[in-house]
Amino acid sequence: MDVEMLAVYEIGHRVSKCPHLKAFIDSNDKTLLTDGHIDVHSSESHSKETFEGRVNVQVKGRTATVSTKPPRTFAITKTDLTGYLKNHSVLYFIVFVNPRTGKAIPSYVLLNPFKIQFLIRKMGRKSRIGVNIKRFPSDPAKIEDIIKLALQSAAENPAARIDLKQLKDLSRITLYTDGSLNLDAPVRLTRDDFDFTLVFETSGGMALSVDEELVITPPEYVGEPTELSVASGDFEFRNPTRRRVDRDTVELELSDGLKLRRTGTDQAATGSVSLTMRETLRERFNDLGFYLTCVDDQVFSIDGIENRVQVASCDDQQDLREHFEYLTTLMSLCDHLGVNSSLVELEPLEGKRGRQLVGLHGVMLGGEEISVAHHEPGRILQPMGRWSLQLLVAQDSAKGKWLCRDLFHPELGQQFVMSWEDEAGELQITRVTPYEIVDREHLPFTLNLHLDNLVNAYNDIFEYPGAADYANATVLNLIRAADVVEVRKSEFLDAAFSLNNWLVSKQGDLPNHQINHWQIAVRKGQLRQDQRLEIRSLKGQASRHEIDNPLFAETACAILLGDEEEIAYCLSRLDEAQLVQFQDWPIWDLHSAGKTSKDGSQRVDEPSRGDLGLTGGPDCPHERSGVPFP
Repeated sequence: MDVEMLAVYEIGHRVSKCPHLKAFIDSNDKTLLTDGHIDVHSSESHSKETFEGRVNVQVKGRTATVSTKPPRTFAITKTDLTGYLKNHSVLYFIVFVNPRTGKAIPSYVLLNPFKIQFLIRKMGRKSRIGVNIKRFPSDPAKIEDIIKLALQSAAENPAARIDLKQLKDLSRITLYTDGSLNLDAPVRLTRDDFDFTLVFETSGGMALSVDEELVITPPEYVGEPTELSVASGDFEFRNPTRRRVDRDTVELELSDGLKLRRTGTDQAATGSVSLTMRETLRERFNDLGFYLTCVDDQVFSIDGIENRVQVASCDDQQDLREHFEYLTTLMSLCDHLGVNSSLVELEPLEGKRGRQLVGLHGVMLGGEEISVAHHEPGRILQPMGRWSLQLLVAQDSAKGKWLCRDLFHPELGQQFVMSWEDEAGELQITRVTPYEIVDREHLPFTLNLHLDNLVNAYNDIFEYPGAADYANATVLNLIRAADVVEVRKSEFLDAAFSLNNWLVSKQGDLPNHQINHWQIAVRKGQLRQDQRLEIRSLKGQASRHEIDNPLFAETACAILLGDEEEIAYCLSRLDEAQLVQFQDWPIWDLHSAGKTSKDGSQRVDEPSRGDLGLTGGPDCPHERSGVPFP
């Protein structure tokens, strides 16, 4: 029995059933490395016009008995692999033939260029390597998928070095396979296990085959946002992410720290709750609150529909409840002080600082006495991790009791004044807001600023001398704060925008208000074209000396427009004192080289201030840091 002839016949017979293929394979072929080829056509009628390409093939016949399962690997020499690579690939067939019955079982391996290169690297100094082989199908459609992939992958060029600049205008990535991939679950495409070729296409029409492995994850395994609302008691999570973990398990991710998992069908389903302690106060409070409520009520709802559950108590249940009580106390304090609890990190509050905050809650909300004796009004700077709280100690005029108050609370009931001596030695006094009390380096890190009341605070003192100047200084300090603390950037810029608009309503659209409006807009995104035209208009007015402080305004406009040559020219016209003053303004931070002074040293200038005090009290209240509470 001629095993080689039977092998060639079996492959030719199966290919002959494929309408777009034509096999030319010779059992007595003497050509090096190949036994023939298979032509691919675009239609069932084969001609020069329909010819799409040619796939080289090699057919090996091997004897096998019925009782012996065909092997899953086949050894190929490095010499042959090197030859196949020079010939741009080969479709390698191994046909196992039973010598008694003549039954043939064909297998194959697609040796495309990147696959060959992978195998040569893998075998190292060995002379041969076992390659994984697959059963060759009998279905014509599946056979055509394999041959078409072999044709497509022949364009791979391991010797080519791809310049990443070539992929700058990437428009499409195409994955070609033999049609056998199951994309119902995540799959990692490796050269060992799968046949594929990956083509990157640019907008200019260039196509490049790329030697990369690929991980394909179906959307349901990646996670898809839902429009669900999941609640347990007072704790609600909206738009959780639904993710399939495996064929039988689905996970609902309520947050980064809280996940619900369900395995099995409706009647036999089991589930679990995964709780991870997140770092910030608000997030941990919500996660732990949901979990403990589930434990207590044994129910949660999805879009208002109750789901009965059985949540087993864990060993550290009591510790969790005590920790939740502590979180509840901190949340109550934050709500009272108007603090964004999502900013408060819990790790720095372990130990002394946490106990101070619990004590502060008792003093401010629980009617407890301050444990440290006070004889005059003063401020307390209470650390809260990287942040701080600005508080005021004052005496209750009715009961004589010393109270700790929120320095920025809209209903504080205290008036603040600034006092200084003028050039004649006369004492001058004017009303200010609490925002003049806080040093500008502390402002970005102060949590209880109550910025929603910012405009009202300045509106209340507008009739007093200098109120507009103080408001303008606060606009600048808020812009600086936005540059210092990225996580609060939107908060500070929105507050600066509102206060600047209020100044415009009181004073008109003055150049400094316009510049502040534009530099806020730059920090929020790109300037609109109409805004750039307005800046050019103001710059023209400044160059014609039609406004106050024209050189400062002209320099600021040049920075806003990003005109480096003009910026350099404007800066060269400032004297040393003017440059120092200009560098102290936040517009300087928009300049690409604006972090250093003329001599290259870092600047941390602080403007001079008058003494600040409480109406009817000493000129300068004491400031204390982290005074302990009972």
